[in-house]
Amino acid sequence: MRFIERHPYWFVAILEIIVIAVYLIAGTIASVAQLSNQAITGMATTTLSVLVIGAISALGWWRAVGFRRPAHPRDLLFFLPPLIPVLLNLGVGLSIPSLFLFMELLALAFLIGFAEEAIFRGLMLNALKARGLWQAAIITALLFGLSHSLNLLSGKSGAAILIQIAYALAVGFAFAAVVLKKGILWPLVIAHTLIDFTSFIGRDDFPAVWNTIAGIALTCMFMWYGLYLMWQKDAVPMDCTADLPNESAAQSRAWQDGIG
Repeated sequence: MRFIERHPYWFVAILEIIVIAVYLIAGTIASVAQLSNQAITGMATTTLSVLVIGAISALGWWRAVGFRRPAHPRDLLFFLPPLIPVLLNLGVGLSIPSLFLFMELLALAFLIGFAEEAIFRGLMLNALKARGLWQAAIITALLFGLSHSLNLLSGKSGAAILIQIAYALAVGFAFAAVVLKKGILWPLVIAHTLIDFTSFIGRDDFPAVWNTIAGIALTCMFMWYGLYLMWQKDAVPMDCTADLPNESAAQSRAWQDGIG
């Protein structure tokens, strides 16, 4: 805890290195064993999920990173815009696979959603927010986009990867803003899971130009939503304990710790 408080940037850098290393190792194993890209993602996200569960449990950060009840039920409404990609995927149509593949892809989507949200909007964001909300949102978004450059290993074209990185940057910024303003993370795990799952089973016979247009539109939408949330005033300022009496200040600090 002292290391994280004193050196949050080093802590975040170590997490990013771990993410990259796990994917590179999984990719190497899959290449040697001639496994699919799906296998790479499965091995990497399973490993990261186990590491994340261990780290959050060791730090006692489950509530702090956002695995808690919302302060107000209406706060859940702010997690509806992240579901727009799901509606788009449903709108263009789905290709329902066999039951076994359906369950396999659903499990894979959940592993991705949990691992990525718990790392970038959980551990990283919680470590950085004491240095400033904007800084925390921007840094975690940049690292989230950087991590998606690993998709070059899948053989996708450079243009497709650039669009995906830009999209990931915008999504990372918007998701970070929601967590910072509302203090809960688990709805994003659900949203992330649904986005990836509907993408996995979505139709792939649409023209590339449609994917480009949709990617650009969603990138702009998520960036705007993140900015909108970050510009909103907090209900309780981050440094509000400075002017409170000792007892009230202690209670307020405990409340802030409770919401992460």
